[in-house]
Amino acid sequence: MNSATLRSWGGAIAVSLPKKVLAALGLGAGAEVLVKIEGGNILLSPARKRFTLGQLEKEQRALERAAGRLPGGEDWTGSPSRGRELL
Repeated sequence: MNSATLRSWGGAIAVSLPKKVLAALGLGAGAEVLVKIEGGNILLSPARKRFTLGQLEKEQRALERAAGRLPGGEDWTGSPSRGRELL
């Protein structure tokens, strides 16, 4: 189990986490975490950004363009059936 240190920082108290803990979670300075109090314990969890469908589609189109494919390409429609697909 790892321990962390509470330090005074301006008018607040900050938690200083070991580099190994941050690396294991893919976190670094400036990362946002969720703080929860549960059963007398303080729980810190990485705050993962939620994306809308529109944002994901936009990112997918950008990735397809970068890979040299047309966005929304229908490459799979010309291939023969391989199972019990219903067409």
